[in-house]
Amino acid sequence: MKRSAAILFVVTLSLAAGAQTNDPQVLVQHGRDAITHGEPEKAVELFEKAVALKPNNADYHYRLANATIQAGMHASMFSGMSLITKTKAELERAIQLDPNLIAARFALLEVYISAPSFAGGSESGALEQAAEIRKRDAIDGHRAFARVYTGTKKPELARKEYAGMVKEQPASARAHYWFGVYLMLTEKDYPSANAELESAVKLDPSYMPAYFRIGHLAALAGSNMPRGEVALKKYLAYSPKDDEPSLARAHYWLGGIYEKQGKKAEAKSSYAASLKINPNQKDVDAALKRVS
Repeated sequence: MKRSAAILFVVTLSLAAGAQTNDPQVLVQHGRDAITHGEPEKAVELFEKAVALKPNNADYHYRLANATIQAGMHASMFSGMSLITKTKAELERAIQLDPNLIAARFALLEVYISAPSFAGGSESGALEQAAEIRKRDAIDGHRAFARVYTGTKKPELARKEYAGMVKEQPASARAHYWFGVYLMLTEKDYPSANAELESAVKLDPSYMPAYFRIGHLAALAGSNMPRGEVALKKYLAYSPKDDEPSLARAHYWLGGIYEKQGKKAEAKSSYAASLKINPNQKDVDAALKRVS
């Protein structure tokens, strides 16, 4: 009986290893898990294998580029330059394969606006991507142009894009959400940001990213903290999509609320839960040490 169990265990391991090597979908899932756990270098390796197995899949190229960007945040300047070149190539290939892959166009826009000119940065390139995004989605188009204007130090034009977005689509939870995120993170206008985020959940109670941001905002501002706690707990009962805030960050901001309320035990528990998901978070590690 024990021998059979041992053989079964070895066979299972072999099958799993084979699936990781030969099944691109399994490789991508493992890559997604690596991103969740704060291991972008590992994710790059896994997505590279998936791309090699299925080179005409636009999503795989985009995922590889996204992981490369995250890996580049920890790279030296020389290797970082190489990663920018690789990232651009993967994003351009993704867009060539699927011109409607807006996430890839946003990522390429970000490269153009963030990289120095000698490394491929280009305001005109960013504007070109923003225009292509606008053709495909009005809300994302406003966001794209706003990002270009923020990156080129034109805040009045960025704000105009967001205000115009909400004016054009007042019944859209997504429009109010993104305006709220902009007001919170860029303008630090917390009262106005809160109003936009609450409008989002009022318009669509199932729009989960808005609950995350309501909690995030409560932790940043140190106000409406009971509301923020409820919102984050609601978000923690949800399984976020790849392009939505992670559960690790939800635990972190919940810990921040508890810490500001003087609830050290609860804060410690939340910070520990965040690090359990993603151990590679310096701000969370520092927060946990603060309350321990």
